Amino acid sequence: MLRYWQGALFKLLSCSLACAMLLVCHFVNAGQLSVSQSVAIDPVITTQIRAVDSLADQTIRQAYFTPVASKQALVCYLPALELCVGLLPASLQQQTAFSVANIRRAIGRKSAMVLVAEHDTVAGVIVINRARDMLEQSGSIGLVTYQLPLVKQAQLTLWHEIGHLYNITLQGTILPSSLSEYQHEWLADLYLLWQIAQHYHQLDLAWQQFHRRNLALINDSGNLSHWSAPQLQIVLSHYNAQQLLDFTRYEDFITAVYPLMPLWSTRDMGEFSSLVQRTFSAVQSLPGYIFWRQPELIQVLSPTLDRLMGKAESQRWLKNQFSTLK
Repeated sequence: MLRYWQGALFKLLSCSLACAMLLVCHFVNAGQLSVSQSVAIDPVITTQIRAVDSLADQTIRQAYFTPVASKQALVCYLPALELCVGLLPASLQQQTAFSVANIRRAIGRKSAMVLVAEHDTVAGVIVINRARDMLEQSGSIGLVTYQLPLVKQAQLTLWHEIGHLYNITLQGTILPSSLSEYQHEWLADLYLLWQIAQHYHQLDLAWQQFHRRNLALINDSGNLSHWSAPQLQIVLSHYNAQQLLDFTRYEDFITAVYPLMPLWSTRDMGEFSSLVQRTFSAVQSLPGYIFWRQPELIQVLSPTLDRLMGKAESQRWLKNQFSTLK
């Protein structure tokens, strides 16, 4: 039965290349969707095709292909991993990187991960672990812990992972052939921002991602590798929702915004890391510490601190922390 559905799926995929619709294959139990209401992927994004597999009385499986530029990415939800990996072309199934055991080791406690494929039609595999879905982001400033509720985070996480694969397809043409790990992360969030504008026509969720990245950094300087708030802020300050909606192709959007982005070196990132650790750790404050980086950090953190603390308290706190703010 499983081989039957695999064959059917690949026949459908070969037909889907001739059209712009997204092929999604959900495995359901007697018509019950495996996505709960609280973390459901927005129906505007996908066209669903349902099928009941031979294990319908067990945990519901879910797997689907989604377009990434001229290729497809296979999205696997962790409970359906074995079934999902079985949908890959045989040449990829034979690679250790795409083995079920390797994927389970690699995802660990992460909510999602992406594996890049060297293949003519498959861009890679995105693995989603719903058990690790985030409902809020928290961070402590002094003795106060702040929480940021996360809305539609499952959808944003999926777009971020698709963004990784999409940007890889643009390397060597629109994007540089060589990108750092940090560049890959903020570029994935720029793809996420573009998708938000295209599907929701407003930018509340983009600001949510901005605040989430800032608050994660405040909570742990180790999150600097995913700190896309500076790049998101640049786009949000240059474009409104309608202007972003006018970029109907992601390639046009990234061509316009990439030259606006700061290209920080490893030393630059080290300075930001040290400044963040000193600012938000329990040790004594040093207002003049790495003063040359303070204006950039203040500019990016201020909208998030204003949202969490209120503008008056935020400004008071910043003045106490940074000698460059008078």
